[in-house]
Amino acid sequence: MTRAYLALAAICIIWGTTYTAIKLAVREFPPYMLVGIRQTMAGLLLLGVAAASGKLRMPNRKYLLRQGLAGLFSITGGNGFITWGMQFVSSGLAAIIGSLTPVVVVLINLAWRGTERINARVIAGVLLGFGGLGLIFSDGWQDFLKPEYRLGIAGCFVSCVTWSLGTVMSKRWNAPEVPAIMNAGMQITAGGLGGIALSFLFDNHHSINPSTQAWLSVLYLAVIGSALAFTLYLYALQHLSATVSSLYTYINPVVAIILGWAFLGESLTLPAAGGMLVTIMGVYLVNLGQRR
Repeated sequence: MTRAYLALAAICIIWGTTYTAIKLAVREFPPYMLVGIRQTMAGLLLLGVAAASGKLRMPNRKYLLRQGLAGLFSITGGNGFITWGMQFVSSGLAAIIGSLTPVVVVLINLAWRGTERINARVIAGVLLGFGGLGLIFSDGWQDFLKPEYRLGIAGCFVSCVTWSLGTVMSKRWNAPEVPAIMNAGMQITAGGLGGIALSFLFDNHHSINPSTQAWLSVLYLAVIGSALAFTLYLYALQHLSATVSSLYTYINPVVAIILGWAFLGESLTLPAAGGMLVTIMGVYLVNLGQRR
């Protein structure tokens, strides 16, 4: 159990940094191409490590299909939509929207065979979480007049939902006897291939000439942000509840906002800071209610 919490602590920092790396990379890469390159590299790396360590074994068709489906939701959907949305919104705002993941996980679990119990803390947390977002947006309602801004916000919300659905699928379908690195490799590879498919359908591939900084961002995202962090995430998910495993969303926005301010020139207003605290308090209440 201690190792699971240490893995979760590492995720809190690593995934907070990926918002800055995505923002840097998506300036020069089409979004779904970025997802496809990053995640396919990471998935094949993990499967290669699993093979070298003797942990690679072929699962049955049903298990393989379920891992692929979870990967399409969490990676192609979750990572794909937020990468697309971050073309139009700040890395900090994307991270704050992503912090609602535990709330969405609870709502999905409630809808999926009613496996989660609901109480006053959960209800209050859900209301606070979305109320915090309203406070964040209160300082920039004029931005909603821009179609691209609205699309970016929508992309981040869809990402939150698909990632949460993939989390619930992984929690229900990942067999405890299968190593986390194997599950991560299958899911990330499937998600990366899904990103490549979306790239052919929706990306603009004209005039792509990435800089060294963009390629270094992709490499960091593939090796650290995907291969390492997603394996740690599935390991934590295997030993902790889906809701507790989503606690990284407390720290990610703080890391993303600090790095966005330091390296991307993003600003943080007082209403946005207050809204972030309210949102995080809502997520805390949801998790407290679930533990009760």
